Amino acid sequence: MWKLFLSSVVFNMKIALLTNEIPPIVYGGVATWILNFLDMFKDDPDIEVIPVFLAHLDEPPTDFPERYPGIRIIHGPQDIEKTFQDIDITVNNLWVAFDTTKAIKDRYPEKRMISVCHSLIKMEHLTNLGGDATKSFYEQEITFQYSDAVVLISRAELGHYTSFGYDKYDAEPIVIYNSYTPKLDEIDWRPNYALNDIGYIGRHVPRKRPDLPILAVERSNRNDVRVFNMGVDYRGETGNPFWEEMGRKHPKQLVIIPFSSNKETVHFYWNSVGANCITGVYEPFGYTMCETLDRRVPAIVQDIDGPKEICELVKDSVFEYHVDKDFEQDIENFMESVFRFWDTHPDDRASMANHARTALDGFRPEVIKEEWKKVFSSSEIRARGQYSLAEIEKRQKQAQQEVKRGEQDYGYSKTN
Repeated sequence: MWKLFLSSVVFNMKIALLTNEIPPIVYGGVATWILNFLDMFKDDPDIEVIPVFLAHLDEPPTDFPERYPGIRIIHGPQDIEKTFQDIDITVNNLWVAFDTTKAIKDRYPEKRMISVCHSLIKMEHLTNLGGDATKSFYEQEITFQYSDAVVLISRAELGHYTSFGYDKYDAEPIVIYNSYTPKLDEIDWRPNYALNDIGYIGRHVPRKRPDLPILAVERSNRNDVRVFNMGVDYRGETGNPFWEEMGRKHPKQLVIIPFSSNKETVHFYWNSVGANCITGVYEPFGYTMCETLDRRVPAIVQDIDGPKEICELVKDSVFEYHVDKDFEQDIENFMESVFRFWDTHPDDRASMANHARTALDGFRPEVIKEEWKKVFSSSEIRARGQYSLAEIEKRQKQAQQEVKRGEQDYGYSKTN
């Protein structure tokens, strides 16, 4: 096993930030993380972060060099030697194209590879009940094998990582939370704390259970309350039959706002709700949780995973609900927390939301940056990963069996 221990002082270190997502090429929250990481180390006297874009599915726009000074573009393993020859450590954000990760470690075994696990794709596969996007989760497992360290973005993620046996790999698992820069420190905007309407904003996929709010309100028999659902995607060939039917079923109470990045539409959502709902059976971290706290909006939040950890020091200032894998019981549990919100006086809601916002202090970039510097300055080369074609084929067959486990363990909500 290679071993390389760096001094406790980071000095003039070059970090390759390897990704296939960087705006305007965006698939999810990884792009936000990439921008935050670049900003976190901008003008740092000791660490130079160099973005490296893998043109795996998308060719980079022509203005990439102007947007991201110093960016390097690679198309595959053939570009590895020149691109990484002056790099000290690679911070890898890929879970696809594991052949690129492998090629980097094969060519430069003495250079440390730190892979950031933005979510465990096997957990995504189980909790979203399968799908083409996550059925190749075995590729992430191979990536772990070629990593010297794996950064998990919450303690809960470390628990899931261990439950899958990934801790048996050579890579050292490390927990470093995502950074979040509050946007409303100096802004006077406040929500209307007298509103009883609730909402959900974000991706509409099974694991997030975005239909919980409307189903709980329906069961509560509160006809005077509206539910706002923002982020419904109608761009598929058949539109979105599930949410179209939900809209027909609740014409007076359910306000459906299609997916949009328009700022005015986003402001309309936040001005319309008295509480934002953070729901689901799996959430690695929770940028939406952070934004809810930042905006001082009362939060009805799941008691698991990243959102629970974000709020653990202020849990008396949010409305937690107990997550149940059984969907019908989950509706009941969620409804109990909604009633607690409704029973709370607007002045108390405001006081709770203002106190809850202090939770963000532990996730500010200046705090998280120090955690990364500790990892950069204390390193050990550990990776010995090596997969044969036969092993990869075996992993593919195992992946096909995992959807049944998801249906058994995580219930079913046909949310799209």
